[in-house]
Amino acid sequence: MSRIFRCFVPPVALLIVFPLVSRAQESWSSVDVGRRHARADAGYDAPRGIARTETKVGRVNLGRGLAVGYGPNGISLSHSIGVNHRGVGTAHNFQMSVGPHGTHIGHGGVVTSGGNSRVITGGESWTGRGGAGGGNFATGHGRRSDAWSRSSTRSHAAQLLHHFSGR
Repeated sequence: MSRIFRCFVPPVALLIVFPLVSRAQESWSSVDVGRRHARADAGYDAPRGIARTETKVGRVNLGRGLAVGYGPNGISLSHSIGVNHRGVGTAHNFQMSVGPHGTHIGHGGVVTSGGNSRVITGGESWTGRGGAGGGNFATGHGRRSDAWSRSSTRSHAAQLLHHFSGR
């Protein structure tokens, strides 16, 4: 009897716990666009969603990734786009998650010029029972590159606590 218990209970317990863990709505995207290449990635980890990528290499190189994941714990969106033409590149990313346990917004960008210019940017965002969160990045290569990123996360539980504490 104890052998049956040891063999079957752990897998059954994982099957019960796994749906609770996978209830988070997450999305991510990234682009890498340079002189002779363009790459884009996008994906989601949620009950439902869409993920689309587009790349073009020619006179103007373009990479774009879009992902949306949604379900009972909210919605997450991630979008990244980059362009490079004649030694000048620019890229931008945007992430957003909204759910009953929190919100997250993040964005970043990069501009580069000269030489073998290349722009790389992307990020991810999620919401679920544990709250919301995410991150983003932006970088570039060339003679001159300027990059920035910002993000903000709010927990609805922290807002309720602040509201009821009388502060």
